[in-house]
Amino acid sequence: MLRSHYIPQFILRTFCEDDKIQYMDLASKAVEARNTRSVFSVKGYYPEQLEHDLNDKIEKFFAPVHKKIISASNKLTLSAEEMFLLKKFLLVSVLRFDAEDAFGKQLLEEIDESERIRLFGKFAENIGRVLNCKRREELAELRFYGASDTNMSIAAHAMDITGSYLILVSSKDCGRDFLIPDKGNAWYMGKLAYEKYEILQDLIFRYQSSYAAQALSSTTPHDYVVMPLSRNVAAISMSGFYKLLADNSKYSIDVGSIREVLGFGNGNVLRPARVSKNRNDVPIDYGFDIKPLCDRDVEFLNKLLLQNAESHIAFANKDKLGIEL
Repeated sequence: MLRSHYIPQFILRTFCEDDKIQYMDLASKAVEARNTRSVFSVKGYYPEQLEHDLNDKIEKFFAPVHKKIISASNKLTLSAEEMFLLKKFLLVSVLRFDAEDAFGKQLLEEIDESERIRLFGKFAENIGRVLNCKRREELAELRFYGASDTNMSIAAHAMDITGSYLILVSSKDCGRDFLIPDKGNAWYMGKLAYEKYEILQDLIFRYQSSYAAQALSSTTPHDYVVMPLSRNVAAISMSGFYKLLADNSKYSIDVGSIREVLGFGNGNVLRPARVSKNRNDVPIDYGFDIKPLCDRDVEFLNKLLLQNAESHIAFANKDKLGIEL
């Protein structure tokens, strides 16, 4: 029986110090220095074929992209294919830890097995469906479902990943580290979780904004999903709404400070990548400014990651997290 990692080892190795990762059991508060083979893993967690598919259909292709991202200083250009692999990896990542939140557990208890499978699919099959996507168009199509082909699990997560835009942030300048939870990510819903819908509808009415209409069609209550890619770099999948609050946006929307709304950052941090397109309006590449975070930004995101963990977290150096564990 194969040992399955629900967070890939090439990610975990970037959280090591002196070749060891610090692994914390949240129930006992015990911390152990481990090798990456023995953390965030369970024998037989995935069917054997899925274990092979995770490597053959995403991990071996994304690994060099991951290295490129975490090795960049303050600017990075990803090709359209690299961007596809990044989004595919992030979508697989939010599906590959088998856990439901409290709302999901309550909902599942109220419906029978056949209806549950119709609405939410099966754990391994959902991951496999994403792994089989070979083009960005196929990945984007997962956001949509019809009455006879409904999979709310995939569609909801695909909205959060493919229906959003990505920013890349770094903790290097402030000397802090990110921690990584067993789920590999954390989602956030703040004061605008549901107000976003009304604001976008108002923008459509006032400005006939095609972007606001597009953002509304892909909006979920989640404001963002944060996924640490190393101890110093994280990808944040932002609701398309927040492009409208970024610096240099042509829209004037008064919602208070960005930090008050999102818990971290500012209008500069929210600025999207620069997209180069060909004459057919198809993206060629994406130019990222990797945004430096301050101490309290990293501390807020680490608290969020900790709160979203199921049972374990890991990190390189406890003293660099900026939070009490």
